Amino acid sequence: MNIQSEFRNALFVRILMGVVLFVTSLFYVVYNLLIIFNPNPLLIVTCLVLLFTIYCIPDLFEIFTLTIKDDGIEIRTLITGRKKFIAYDSIKNIKRGKVRFRTKTGAISDGYYYSTLIFKDNTSIIISPDHFKNYQTLMSYIYEKF
Repeated sequence: MNIQSEFRNALFVRILMGVVLFVTSLFYVVYNLLIIFNPNPLLIVTCLVLLFTIYCIPDLFEIFTLTIKDDGIEIRTLITGRKKFIAYDSIKNIKRGKVRFRTKTGAISDGYYYSTLIFKDNTSIIISPDHFKNYQTLMSYIYEKF
């Protein structure tokens, strides 16, 4: 039995918004510095936004798809296409964590649970319902085999 992970639509919307923000801020910074040379407060804010988006770029290389198979888990990174196969017996532990959305006045929502698979070589991957539509199916099958 093969179970393929499915991405949430919101993941690609966030990536697209980040790309648009990056291109827009890059254009504004280049235009203001190289063409009209008009340093202003908006330019400083735009430079900070540009630096933040550059800081977030390596996270795009960590987005992966999962294929849950009978003998293990196949992880394929989305951008590079690199594949890694992990047998179920190499999983040392499965930790659950909870993401809560809070403000000073209290909780915004109940939050959601995510799972961290910790392997015997002390590497780990995080499987989150924030990325995958079929998180419950994936995790129930992994727990069954673990």
